Formats: sequence, C-alpha cells, structure tokens
Amino acid sequence: MRRAALVALLAAACTAQHDAASSSANPVASAEGNVAAVDVAKINEKFRHVANVGEWVANFESNQREIAAQRLLIAAACELSPGMRIADVGAGTGLFEPLFSTRVGPTGRVFALEISPEFVEHLRQRAFLEALTNVDVVKCPDDATGLPPASVDVVFVCDVYHHFEQPQKNLASIFATLKPGGRFVVVDFDRVEGKSSDFVLKHVRAGREQFAKEITAAGFTLERGENAEESVKLVESWLAVFRRPAGR
Repeated sequence: MRRAALVALLAAACTAQHDAASSSANPVASAEGNVAAVDVAKINEKFRHVANVGEWVANFESNQREIAAQRLLIAAACELSPGMRIADVGAGTGLFEPLFSTRVGPTGRVFALEISPEFVEHLRQRAFLEALTNVDVVKCPDDATGLPPASVDVVFVCDVYHHFEQPQKNLASIFATLKPGGRFVVVDFDRVEGKSSDFVLKHVRAGREQFAKEITAAGFTLERGENAEESVKLVESWLAVFRRPAGR
C-alpha cells in the first residue's frame, strides 16, 4: 500500500462520527470494527511498581523489538530541530531520550513523562549518566501530561496510546499541552485480525482506524501516515502524525 492510500484510509476513518462521551465512559465498548475485549482499567497495573527495571530495558531496547530497531527513523519522523520542546508520554526506559536530546540541542527541552516511579528514577539516572542536560523527567498522572498549556512543540506517544485508560482525557491534556500548530506523533501496534500476533490481538483494544477517530474527535487533524513500504518501514506497528490546528 502506498503512503497516499494509507493517508486516505486514515482520513476516511477520521471523518466518521464519533460519540466522545460514550467512548470516555467505556472506550472498548464504543469502539467500532477491529476491537479486542481488553480491560483497559487493568492494562497499566504492572507499571505501577516495576520490580526489575533491567529486564524492561533489555525488552524495550533490544533490536528484536521493531520500535527499537527503527528508532532512528521514528525519531526523524518527529521532525525536531534545535530549540524545540518535545514531550515523550510514557517514556519507559528512555529509548528515545538520547535521540531527542541531540535533535533539540542545548536550547531545546525533552520532557520524559512516566507513571511508574521506578521508570522515573531510571530515567533520571540515565539523563545524569549520559549527560542529557536538556532532559527533564516528570512523573505524570495516568490521564494527563502534567505539563503547562501550550508548552511543547511535539508530543510523542510510542506503544503507549493503547494504554490510555481514559483516552478522551489523555487527548484533551495532550491537545492543551501542545502549542497551536504543534505535532502529535503516534506509534502503536497495528491490530489486524488474521495478521497481528496473539499478543497484539489480546493486548491492544482496537485498530488504527478507531484510534484515528478518537484522536481527530479530540480536535486534531491528520497530517500524514506511514506504512511498511515507506520511509519508516514498520511492519508490526503504524505511525501517524497529527496536528493541533494553528488557530486553536
């Protein structure tokens, strides 16, 4: 599938009617089409307190993981430049922090946001040991960024969107945190019946079309999508770039 075809597919999904109030109350029940019976209220339980951060580092940052293997191209898709400010929502072990830090330079800022106290401590140690002086680590609530309004140019969410227990609240916070015209870069598992792994089918509550509906219902516009044949070369996941409209 060519890029134009994927953008058209996502754009078509984005124009469909979406009941935001119903989705906020029960995002799984209100999703349409490619949907899993996932209990989103429990999906983050294992991240409340992480017993062995080292095991997560080995898992998240192994090149056997597609996101890690393609991290340079994914980071490039954020289109960062010196002086910009980016929020990495659900930064995990900090896979992208060194890349973002280099791209925004000493005059920019990287905000690594996490709900896990153990990941927060690990991120702070990593920033110190790797001299990432422009990286600020923030323990955020589950449903918000915890950052001031209109404070960042880019919000980055990688393999985290499906962890949003109340996506409308998360999206409202992300929208408010972005400067008008700012970009919202989303990477998540590509949930496709008959194609995706059992893990994805049981773990991820919906496909990209449903997620795109939720994002655009929150006020974002779709700027572009990527697919496996294009520059980012993702097979197990998808990447799309949305924007907060400049006039809002």
